[in-house]
Amino acid sequence: MAGPYVVTHDDTATALGSGDVPVLATPRLIAWLEAATVEAITDLPDGHTSVGTRVDIEHLLASPVGAAVTAHAQVVHRDDRLVRFEVTAFHDVGDGPVLVGHGHVTRVVVNRERFVDRSTPALIIRPIVPSEWAATGELVVDAYRAGYGLSGASDDYAHVVRDVAGRAGHSEVLVALQGDRLIGSVTLLQPGTSMAEVCRPGEVEFRFMGVDPAAWGRGVGRALVQEVIARAGDRTVVCSVIEGNEPAAALYRSCGFTAAADRDWVPVPGVMLRVFVRPPEQPVGGG
Repeated sequence: MAGPYVVTHDDTATALGSGDVPVLATPRLIAWLEAATVEAITDLPDGHTSVGTRVDIEHLLASPVGAAVTAHAQVVHRDDRLVRFEVTAFHDVGDGPVLVGHGHVTRVVVNRERFVDRSTPALIIRPIVPSEWAATGELVVDAYRAGYGLSGASDDYAHVVRDVAGRAGHSEVLVALQGDRLIGSVTLLQPGTSMAEVCRPGEVEFRFMGVDPAAWGRGVGRALVQEVIARAGDRTVVCSVIEGNEPAAALYRSCGFTAAADRDWVPVPGVMLRVFVRPPEQPVGGG
C-alpha cells in the first residue's frame, strides 16, 4: 500500500492542468498507484529497479481537497522481467473507504546503472565558446568551494579561478556538457604562458579542472583528464595537486600519472603542491 495521501490544492486537476475543477487530478492518482506498484516489488536483484511501461486506469470518483487517498497494488502476472499489477485506490469520503480508481500497471525489471546510462545524454567535451566564459568560471569556483573549501567572491584566488575570459586568449579551455547542461571544465597550458606553473618544454599542463558537484561520481573528471591526455599527443602531461587531496591524486594515478616529488613546490607559505606527470604512451610494439 502507498499513502495515505491527503489531497491538496497542488494535487488538483486545476493545478496540474489536466482539467479545470479543484478535485484530485487523474495524473496524480496514477502517480500514487504507480508508487504502490514500486512498493509491492520487494525481491529485486541487487543493482536492479523497475520502470513503468504501461498504465490502464479508470478514475471512478472525484476526491475533494482534504480527502485521504490510499493506493494498493497486487501482482497478478510475472514473466521473467515483466510484472503486471492490479491497482486500486480508495478515499475516506463518506461511509468508510470508497473505491475511486481501478486498473492495471505493467512494470519491467531493469539493471539500474545500464538503464540510467542509456537514458543520460552523451558526455561531450569541446573547446569553450565566449558565451560560456561566465558560467564556466562560476562552475569551477563552485567546484573548488565544494572540494577544497575555497572562500567566497572576495578571495583573490577565487577571482583567478573565475576569470575564464582572461585565460582563454592564451590557453585552451575545454568544457564538458551533457545535453545542453555545462557540467565540467579544464584548462590546458603551454610552457612559458602566463598561467603555466610547472610545465617544461615538451610538456602540457592542466589547471582549473572543476566538475559541477551535482555531477560528481559520474566519471566526468576522468573524462576530462583523458581528453587532456589525448590532446597532449606525444607530450608529457603535468599537473599540481594540493597536498591532502587524495581523491584527485588517486584519479591521476589511475590515469597513468606518477608523483614527481622533486618537482613539488610551495606557492604560498603553508600550501604544498604535489606534481604529477604522465609521459606519452609508447606506440604498440615500440621500443
